[in-house]
Amino acid sequence: MGPALSVAETQAAETLLANAWGGRTKVRSAETIWDRRHVVRLRLEDDRSVVLKRLGDQDHGPRARDFGVELAALEFLSAMPVPVAPRLLGADTQAGILLMEDLGPGASLADSLLAGERERAQADLVAYAQALASLHVWSMGRVDELAALRARHAPGAEVSPGWVGAIERSKESFLAVATALGLAVGGVADEIDEIGAILSAASYRGLVHGDACPDNVRLREGACRIFDFETASVGSVVFDAAYLLAPFPSCWCFARLPSAVTAPAVAAYRARLKVAGIDLGPDWDTATAAVLAGWLVARGRGMARLLEEDRDWGTTTMRPRLLAWLRSFVDQAGGTGALPRLQVLAGALHDHLSLRWPGLAIPDYPAFARPGSALARQPGWWHPGL
Repeated sequence: MGPALSVAETQAAETLLANAWGGRTKVRSAETIWDRRHVVRLRLEDDRSVVLKRLGDQDHGPRARDFGVELAALEFLSAMPVPVAPRLLGADTQAGILLMEDLGPGASLADSLLAGERERAQADLVAYAQALASLHVWSMGRVDELAALRARHAPGAEVSPGWVGAIERSKESFLAVATALGLAVGGVADEIDEIGAILSAASYRGLVHGDACPDNVRLREGACRIFDFETASVGSVVFDAAYLLAPFPSCWCFARLPSAVTAPAVAAYRARLKVAGIDLGPDWDTATAAVLAGWLVARGRGMARLLEEDRDWGTTTMRPRLLAWLRSFVDQAGGTGALPRLQVLAGALHDHLSLRWPGLAIPDYPAFARPGSALARQPGWWHPGL
């Protein structure tokens, strides 16, 4: 087996597979995925494969919490008639392993955006939006069931999306940056406090993936499957849906998404909810503005450092991301009238930083690039299709 899996883990995995499939199955080989020690692809003697996630002997605290959170989410989503997430095959919490369906080879949305052609990338973006919508539709009427699974598998884990706490912790840092730049912040603190109230009052509670990045999906034959639920939570599903508009606030594979590109995906998301009888109503746009604002505030601690020095992350640096996220919030809030003082401050921040950082370009995804535009970088460690 080599170092990827211990004998005890191998035996536990084979027992789980026998229980799931009704017959003895031997593990032929094991290999880590993307050099992540805790994620292992098992190749079986009957030529099938599965994915194993595990806790090591030294994994406590956050890793143990993430393991339980993902186990709860996969058990919950495995009941969907048409799967969106990988099917859970079994778990042995004593051995610290869970087994899930291997989604197999195929492109991710990151592959399509960074190395694909426009028509394919547009179709894949729509498929991604539809998959998120299906996940949300399934969960929005089953929040109590999801909460019970989380209580069983991840006791003590924060129920709300992690962004909620980050907004609260970073509020003063965000305001301090604006004040240091000479921008007016009167009344903004109260509006930041309103963000949590808007999102908690919204009737859009369900499973929030929390890291719905383009590389956390698999696209095959026009369908999209979503994986990596380690940061899943219960809260306003707007946190996921707004990834299309920010775009992608927690992701290495960031670039500009023009409105002409996002509009069909947003429409596809809304259409799937409408078919399921879920009327988003005007509160949805206000909640979207609140999420986009919250992501800005949550970055408050890092903003002061960006004033002094930019830093690399995946396809570009942090400064272009910040400018894009500021503009997204201003545009969304302008159409709803939500958080007016924060909207004015974000607009002023955008204009001030644009002048402070002359020549800074927000890159395009190669699939949607305009003539002569800056292109998102393709990191050397990234390999399409893996």
